[in-house]
This record gives sequence, C-alpha cells and structure tokens, in this order.
Amino acid sequence: MRLALAAWFCAAFAQAPEARGGATGAARYQVVIQAPPALRAELRRGLDIERWTHWPGLREQQLRSLVRALPGQARRELEALGYFTPRIEVRLHRSARPPQLVLRVDPGPPTRVAGVHLQVRGPAPREASRLAARLLRHWELGVGKVFVSSRWRSAKSGALLRLGARRYAAARIVGSRARVDPARHRAQLYLCLDSGPAYRFGALQVRGLRRYPESVVRNLLPWTRGDPYSQQQLLQLQARLQDTHYFRQATVAAPVAAARGDELPVRVSVVEQRARRLGAGVGYSSNTGARARLDYTDLNLLGRAWRLRGRIQAETLQQSMQASLALPRRADGTRLLVLSRLRHADIQGLSTRSQTLGVQRRRAQHATETVESLQFIQEQQRISGAGASSAMALMPGWSWSRSSLDNRLHPRSGSLLDLRVAAAARGLLSDQDFIRLYLHGLRVLPLGRRDQLVLRAQVGAVLSPSAAGIPQQVLFRAGGVGSVRGYAYQSLGVRQDGAVVGGRALLTAGVEQVHWVLPSWGLALFADAGNAADRWAAWHPVLGWGVGVRWRSPAGLLSVNLAHGQASGSTRLEFHVGIGL
Repeated sequence: MRLALAAWFCAAFAQAPEARGGATGAARYQVVIQAPPALRAELRRGLDIERWTHWPGLREQQLRSLVRALPGQARRELEALGYFTPRIEVRLHRSARPPQLVLRVDPGPPTRVAGVHLQVRGPAPREASRLAARLLRHWELGVGKVFVSSRWRSAKSGALLRLGARRYAAARIVGSRARVDPARHRAQLYLCLDSGPAYRFGALQVRGLRRYPESVVRNLLPWTRGDPYSQQQLLQLQARLQDTHYFRQATVAAPVAAARGDELPVRVSVVEQRARRLGAGVGYSSNTGARARLDYTDLNLLGRAWRLRGRIQAETLQQSMQASLALPRRADGTRLLVLSRLRHADIQGLSTRSQTLGVQRRRAQHATETVESLQFIQEQQRISGAGASSAMALMPGWSWSRSSLDNRLHPRSGSLLDLRVAAAARGLLSDQDFIRLYLHGLRVLPLGRRDQLVLRAQVGAVLSPSAAGIPQQVLFRAGGVGSVRGYAYQSLGVRQDGAVVGGRALLTAGVEQVHWVLPSWGLALFADAGNAADRWAAWHPVLGWGVGVRWRSPAGLLSVNLAHGQASGSTRLEFHVGIGL
C-alpha cells in the first residue's frame, strides 16, 4: 500500500509543475489526532498524511487515498509501539475551513513481554548456558515491559554486540521471533545466537610509523599474544595510543576475515604528530592574576621517542620555568619522568624562590594511576619587613589516584580520589624530619535530568616537631578557587609578621548544586568551609558561599562565581576552568 501511495504522489508531483517549489502556503487540511499524548506524538511523526497538509498541488482524489490508507497505517504504527488491539476511527469534516481530518485512537491495553527465550549455539553446553545467562542479565526488553518493535531490535543488537565483545568476534543471529498473543496482550520472545569460533589475539601489525620505534605501540598492549580476544582491550589500546601524544590519529581493528585459525591479527594504523611544537597563550585566573605562557615540546628527542617539554609562565603573583623529560612506556606498564622547576611567588606577604628536581615512575592501569617519586626542593623564603630564611628537603613519595568520571571535560557523574604520602629526614639533605599526608576527593552526583550535586573535600597533615625548615610548598594554605571560595588565593593559613605562611594542618570542604537551564549553560549555588593552621588545636573553619554561572565550553567547564567570605566580609568575582570547586 505504501508503494502504491508513493507512486501515486510521484505521478501527481510530475503533473503539477507549479508545486515543485516546495510545500508552502495555507494548509490544505488540518489533522486532529485524539490519542494519549505519548502516542499522539509518535503518530504525528509516522503518518504519511501529516506530511501533505501544506502541499499546494494536493487534489481531492489524492486526499481520499490518504484518508483510506490512514487506519491501516495508524494500526501498523500502534503495533510497533506495542498496541495490537486498537480501535481507530477516521472522520473528515469538509465544512471546516480548512477541512478537518480527525483520527480518534483508543489504543487498548499494551502488549507486554511474558517470556524471553535466548539460546547460544557453538560452545560446549555448560559454556553456552553460562553465556546465555550473562546475556539475559543485561537484556534490555525484560519480562513485564511493553513490547515495542524498536526496543526489540535494540535488545537483539545489544545481545549480539555483547556476545561478540569477548572471544566470539564472529557471533551472529541465526534466528529470532516474537510471538504475540493480542487477545491476552502478551508476547513471547525467541532469540538464537551462533557464537562462532572462540578467538585469541594473534600477531600485531603496525602501519604508519616513520619517526618512532614500534615498541612505542607494542609496549602499550593490554594483552599478550594468545590471550582470549576482547573488544574492550582493543578500545583500551586505542585510548592509550591517543593519550601518548605521539599520534594525531590511531585506529585499532581485529577483522575476522583476517583470522588465521583461532587467532585474530590486530591491525594498528597511526598518523604521527609533528615531533616539535612551539606554543604560546595568555589568560587570567582569579587566583594568580593575568598569565602569559610559552611552551616547547619535542616528542622524539635524540630519535628515541623521549618526550621533552619546557614551559615559561609569568603570572601576576608567581613566575616559573620548568622542563620535563618523559621516556616511553615500558613493557611492564611503567614510564619514567625526570623534571626540574624554578619558581618565584609573592603571595600574601610571603616571597619564595624555589628550585625543584625530581624523578617519577608512573604506572597507569584502567582508571587508576600510581606514582613513586623522589624529589629535592631547595627554597628561600622572605616575609615583608622581616628577615630571610631557607629550607630544603629530599622527599621520597608515593601517590595513588583514581578517576571514574563519565567525561573528563564535562562530567555528569563519577568521582575523583587522590592520595599522596611523602617524607623527609634530617641528615639526608633535609632540614627537618616530617611525614606529609594529603587526600583530596571529588564526587559528582546527577539529580534528575537537569541538576547535579558536586561534593569536594581535602585534608592534609604534616607530621613534624616544627614547621621550621620545611619548604612552603610542602605546607598548606587555603583560600580561593579550588579551596574556600570568597577568600583571596592562599589567604588562609598561619599569620606571621603580617604575612600568611603555610601550616601543618588543612581541612576544607565544599558543596555545589548546578541547575542546567540549557544543555551548555547552568546556574550554581555553593557553600565552602575550611582553613589551614599550624596545629589542629588552632584550626577553626571559615565559611564562604555564593552563586555562579557554568558553561560547558570546548576547553572544559568554565565557572564564574560571585563568592562571599563570611570571616573577611568581602565579596569576590572568581573565574575557573576545570572540574574542581
């Protein structure tokens, strides 16, 4: 019927050249659909008669054809939505201007799924039963749900993709049937899948390398040859390749057509980045003021894929020069990093000049990263109107971090957790004995479709006989974006000769609710509390609160806040890019 109707209108269109300019002008007739709201919207999208209301060349005979076809078409649309016993009535009121076509629908009870019968063929009976049970646990169209054709197709595709994601890359559907009982409004679903062979990872084939050795790719493999095939591990390799910064583009595939026995060769195609880059940027932060930056990167130092990075950055409150040398990831999953930094800062009456040299061994696995480090800091300190002092520390350290955010730039849910431990001892290039502990956590909770709650907390402690002889960057100060909003950057800490210096105790927390008025624009309410002190007995929290605007920009989440500090009595305009509070 649809083919005949389409042919009719094609012929009518060819006979009406005056109508070829498009469907414009007054409505030739009006369609009124009397049905439950959710079904009404679906019918308007699916019915042919809705598409011709403004067609200027529409003839009486064509309109009658549309009306005759309408009940059958409406019935098919309703059956696709799970309603198999509808009552449909069509009336055409020619006395109205324009003529009014009324479609009245009583959908009747929906047909619901009464049973799902899923079978996997190919593996041994016990393995086939286990696979079928796993697929049923994730089945989208379960018992009790309305039988909707699109969801039935989606459920079948989802089961096939899930079966093919592990070992059975050649899985296929060999039979499917939906047995509908309209009288009882029940549907029984049957699906049979053939797993095909159980594949293992085969040889690695890499294309596109000119500058870098193949070990840059090979050392990123999350499997060894002969391991069971896993689509998730293919995606993991692709993500690792893109995170190395060596490649502008990377694709990973294991085509079944290239299988050799039960082995699937893995094909990696890469497009390399330029080895050397020079960049510059300017910006502004409500924490440290105006900023200018110059960057240099060499991804292939000495032709060995060693990554050299250098940066010179000048801000209103601090200036720094730093360089790092990162070696490619090794076969055991670790990578080494050597770094150095010169930094000068003049913040809250405290001026510091520091030199830092360090080495790190990093290991990333799934969502977690562990870092073992050794860092030497030498620092000169001066308080306005007072004398100068110095401090140095040689610190072995360890850190562990985990991220489960659903999106790095614009998270809607998930969490971040960062734990750090470091220590120093007198007589080992350090002026003071201490142990430094730090923990930072962030949680993003969705509240319905348009709201989310963001929770943040950080706690730090330096265990030592005294703060004397400890570099300031090891101690803690609070205040500003990412800490207690409504207070100037690092203005909360230990008062000393008119300046604010670091303390050995830190605790801050914040809560924020965001309402997304538009997909990319939101309004926020927030409150923070916390402080830094030299001893826990002297720690007293201060409060800050305010309102803000959020924008999901291409560079990340942009926050603009109007924040009030209760203890200072000041109100500040603050800017921030990133997911921290």
